[in-house]
Amino acid sequence: MRNKKIGAVIVAGGMSSRMKDFKPLLSIGSKSMIETTVENYKQLGVGEIVVVTGYRSEDIEKTLKRKNVSLINNRDYDKTHMYDSVCIGLKELSDDIDYTFISPADSPFVQQFTLKKMIYEINISNFELIQPVYEGKDGHPIILKKEFFRRILEHDGTMGIQGVIKNNNEKCGKLSFIDPGIIMDADRPKDYFKILEYNENKNCPTVEICEKIQKYFKIEEDIVLHSQKVTTLALDICEKLKKKGVKLNVNLLIAGGLLHDIGKGKVNHGKVGSRWLKSMGYEKLSGIVSEHMELKKIPKIPTEKEIIFLSDKLVKEDEIVSIDERFKNKKYLYEDNKKALKTIEKRKKQAEEVYKLIFVKYELDEIKNK
Repeated sequence: MRNKKIGAVIVAGGMSSRMKDFKPLLSIGSKSMIETTVENYKQLGVGEIVVVTGYRSEDIEKTLKRKNVSLINNRDYDKTHMYDSVCIGLKELSDDIDYTFISPADSPFVQQFTLKKMIYEINISNFELIQPVYEGKDGHPIILKKEFFRRILEHDGTMGIQGVIKNNNEKCGKLSFIDPGIIMDADRPKDYFKILEYNENKNCPTVEICEKIQKYFKIEEDIVLHSQKVTTLALDICEKLKKKGVKLNVNLLIAGGLLHDIGKGKVNHGKVGSRWLKSMGYEKLSGIVSEHMELKKIPKIPTEKEIIFLSDKLVKEDEIVSIDERFKNKKYLYEDNKKALKTIEKRKKQAEEVYKLIFVKYELDEIKNK
């Protein structure tokens, strides 16, 4: 079976009347809203992107001229609705497209994890359309199979795409994600401000989001308790190092402690969890989780990565223990596996080196179980 070809229809034809400004060209950092949305699909590897313009079409065309996208103008944008622009975009897609995303131009921060999961699910399910959900709220983008195009194109326009979904409910599914970007748009000024706020803080999940991620990946209660203890210890070490002049990112430590074991139960769970988090947009956190079992190198000054690594090595279940005690049972468990024993010895040695780097170099008091 050939690889499925994925497209995206991005609708940017409206006048943004509620926003009182033109949404697609609003700035997010150094780029516009429409550029950020397009680049999100480029990163995913979407082969064909159709942008439907309308109001200020020339400005959008100028902004996207080097983005290798197809641009088509809804000349009746002032008399029609988003649904009509969607139909124009679907008709513009190549015949060999199997699935396509449909997204408004002001939906720039949907996670790669969400988009990839939607592709996977629509490929294995009987659904012809899937809509993402965050905290019970339907959001963007939707993804649909080619056979669903006809249902949209033949619809009379009542209630737009939601009307098509309502009329074909048995063909449509929903997927829940821990992805606030699903429900973000810039319909009003306060919505735009929330997008800017999210952009400033999107690289590190809050405690609330971390807990939702744990539930999403169905983390067992004993792992949650272990992770909480690792987090507490990491913060304790952080506070002691702060007094010695070492500055660390507290939010990153909290997220690293709570989520370092989200891949538990999978082969090489550190790499699995790291891959998930990277796909969710948490690049720095991904690096910490990737090396929480074994470090690539040990720096001269400790970072958040080494703090989480050591804290994990000093916590057995949800109790603080010595490094020797933490590794003792592992040696018995793998006593007949020379390769595993070699790995265990390497990790124990690293833990001892990091312990010296932190506690001996900076003359910190021992941390006792609480």
